[in-house]
Amino acid sequence: MEFQRVCRVRIQTEKAIPTADPPVAERLRGVFSPGKLNFMCRLTFAAVAAAAALSPLQAQQVPGRDLFTFPLGTLAEAPALATAAGGGFWNPATIALRPGERALFSAAALESPIEQGVSARIGTAAYQIRSGITAGLSFAQSDVGDILRTDTDPQSLGDAIPYSSMIISGVVAAERGPATIGVAMRRRTGTVDRTSGRATSFDVGGTVDRPAGLPFRAAISSFLLSPSRKFERASAIGAVEGYLPRGAGTDSRAGVSYQRDEGGATESFVYGSGRVGLMDLRGGVARQTSFGSTTTRLRLGVGVRYSHYLVGIAREDGTAGLGASYQFLLSTVIPRVLAR
Repeated sequence: MEFQRVCRVRIQTEKAIPTADPPVAERLRGVFSPGKLNFMCRLTFAAVAAAAALSPLQAQQVPGRDLFTFPLGTLAEAPALATAAGGGFWNPATIALRPGERALFSAAALESPIEQGVSARIGTAAYQIRSGITAGLSFAQSDVGDILRTDTDPQSLGDAIPYSSMIISGVVAAERGPATIGVAMRRRTGTVDRTSGRATSFDVGGTVDRPAGLPFRAAISSFLLSPSRKFERASAIGAVEGYLPRGAGTDSRAGVSYQRDEGGATESFVYGSGRVGLMDLRGGVARQTSFGSTTTRLRLGVGVRYSHYLVGIAREDGTAGLGASYQFLLSTVIPRVLAR
């Protein structure tokens, strides 16, 4: 969110660049090639990230937290209820496997528009160690490529500036009736230029599905809640969705999710989903607010289920002239019969 706002401000202010020195002005505006705008956006992103990491007020913050503002591991789902890519990342309770399932493996990759250059990926493995108890591991990594190091002009100097972050999570979830409780221990590392750091967080989440037979499910969870708040910026996420009347072979739902980050940034997401035969169709509108700026984006997702496999693709609109981001995922569930 912060990066998209920075790029939008950059695009808007480029109109005010003086033209007394045409070659310099043209280079800053990106007249020579589309790659110049990409370079300026990424350079601005790196400068903001470095300033945040080195700020006296946030001297101990682990770099790269903003790289996980994208809906990684979701198929246009509410993060607190997301299970298409294996679950467990945004809410540890969602990693729970259903009765009759022994193990799950999934992978997802996200690519943002070239102006941002953010690439992210996540892999998840889960195993039902006994009836109602699931344990799993996930590995998520996100980075920005091709951030050139410069001095007083756009001419690059030396190697590119590294900006990346990685999260390794161990997750356990237990079911009891319609409720599921999950806990996760996470280790996040981050690097921006020559600054790096690491932090450990402990998250707790829960879901409830059709309590007392009512046609809805809900979830709430923390994300990156560190015992030492100076190292990490936590988020609180929640969602509630209702089951809509359905016919044979269909599963329709509608809901709303909400996320609030430490620092005041928020995201609300209103969505709907439906399953018809082998197809999962999902879509909604996300509204994000950060630093006094508000953006609205359309999210769409399509999944195809065949046997024990799910293949899906999700799309999220960009803002301020930026392109859309795309996410691809593949997951497979191994039933108990096959696992013997």
